[in-house]
Amino acid sequence: MKPEEMQTGASTSGAARWFKDKKGGLSLWRTFAVLFVLMLVSALLVAAGGLGAGFGAVLVALLSAALVYALILTPLAHDYEATLGAKPRAAVDSTQDALTRIPNRRGITSSLLDAMAYANRYNHPLSVAMVDLDMLSEINSGLGRRAGDRALQAVAAVFTDTLRMPDRAGRFGAEKFLVILPNTQLKNAIKIAERIRGGVERTDGTGSKKFPLTVSIGVTQFKKGEDLERFLTRVNKALAQAKTAGRNRVATDKP
Repeated sequence: MKPEEMQTGASTSGAARWFKDKKGGLSLWRTFAVLFVLMLVSALLVAAGGLGAGFGAVLVALLSAALVYALILTPLAHDYEATLGAKPRAAVDSTQDALTRIPNRRGITSSLLDAMAYANRYNHPLSVAMVDLDMLSEINSGLGRRAGDRALQAVAAVFTDTLRMPDRAGRFGAEKFLVILPNTQLKNAIKIAERIRGGVERTDGTGSKKFPLTVSIGVTQFKKGEDLERFLTRVNKALAQAKTAGRNRVATDKP
């Protein structure tokens, strides 16, 4: 299988591959050659059988059409559908976290850059929250990695219940989630972060009282003209303050 076929998940059949040119398109001269041979063979069969001209023409047409459909059109159509179906799937996988089914770091970063550009251009407020699952390594060690996975999924599920329609959340790291809050001042972003924190605290994500599920959250507001690195540095600084203060709380880095 060719490298490009491995990437898309589509495999090209031998018949269809023979009818393609070097660029992957349909080779007209090969197609014409096959049609010519098919018609010639069909005509010889008609002549050998002593059939009438009218019946012979119909037979040649039907036989040629059947062979073209079976040998050329069907394989090419199959390959086209396989490739068309594989590309959207690959695009989704490249921006979605397989475990939580929300955007991964690449996907949420792209959304953040769009939100920053919009806020910068139209002078609209924009806030972000960095959500960190507390004690994930301890959960993995004490209850197993599956329990840790369930805990991450539980946090992701809380976003669905607490975030507004324009808000976006994605998995930013092993135990980190980034939440984008467009058109949101810092004071309102803090309220949303507290709803997230409370929602996670009420979730029986681990099934064990020994390892309650909590998150620490850092929140900050975008400064006009600020670049991505600086913006993320400030929200991570706020997150570090929340964890240092004892976890399961919200801290801010005011712009």
